[in-house]
Amino acid sequence: MFSIQDILYGGCLPAVVAVFVFVVVSRVLPERVGSRYASAAALTLGFFAGYAMLALGPWAAESHWHWLPYAVLIASVAGPIAAAEGVHAVERWLMFALLGGVAAWFLVPDWDDLQPSWAVHASVLAIYIACLAGGLESLARRIPGPLLPATLWMTLSAAAVVLALSGSLRFAQIALAGAAAMFGLAILAWFRPTKTSLVGCGFAVAVLVAGALLIGRVNSFSEVPLATYLLIPLAPLALFASLAGPLSRSEGFKGVVVRLALPILLLGIAVGLAIAAEAGSEEMDYSMRQLPQRLNASPSQLDALL
Repeated sequence: MFSIQDILYGGCLPAVVAVFVFVVVSRVLPERVGSRYASAAALTLGFFAGYAMLALGPWAAESHWHWLPYAVLIASVAGPIAAAEGVHAVERWLMFALLGGVAAWFLVPDWDDLQPSWAVHASVLAIYIACLAGGLESLARRIPGPLLPATLWMTLSAAAVVLALSGSLRFAQIALAGAAAMFGLAILAWFRPTKTSLVGCGFAVAVLVAGALLIGRVNSFSEVPLATYLLIPLAPLALFASLAGPLSRSEGFKGVVVRLALPILLLGIAVGLAIAAEAGSEEMDYSMRQLPQRLNASPSQLDALL
């Protein structure tokens, strides 16, 4: 599905850049500032590295989906600001909603035949981004270590697979670049669990994953269901189930596996729905290609069919 170039430039390079940027920002900026900006800057610059090396789109936006890198960049600046001490939760959600609306304004195409309408798409995307960003920021404050970065890496990877199945390798590469950058942060968090935080990064992740899936869906003619596109970004929020109740009492490696089980299940269902839809579509295409032959079948073949 992905070439060697995709793996090197879209996989390895963003991960290396993300790790480098996180370490540099954490050391250069004051601790209180660096702890909020390091992960957001690492994700965004790692994503930009893959986007640039794979030449995934022009830097001067010519189409609606060309605005995605800039939307992620703005989110990577606004997210750490919203995560600062003294910012009330209501103010944080309003910022996410407002800037999510700005992102939706540019990412949703203004086609006359867009169904539902542009207003519906933009409104739903803005609300979706705001809710997702708020949930991810809450998880980042409550779940330290590699668990959240690993879940987000799997989420972005699942998005890349679904986008490839829906017929767009380019959009899949975009999600892959983001997944690779998050993988770098997950590896870093594995070795430095107390020094690697995703606080301030949730907004950028929300814009990247929701935006990539939105542009993939509106530009796709595949049979991948809407439920797949909606379910994938929500999978990390299943980690809230591990903050209380029986799941919260598991510790060590077993605890990590137990906590990852529900997000993995949701991602598996979403990808499974996409695979099933595409398999059914290919079977129908094959049947349609065979139809002329069946219509021109010989009498003996007709007798066999009957």
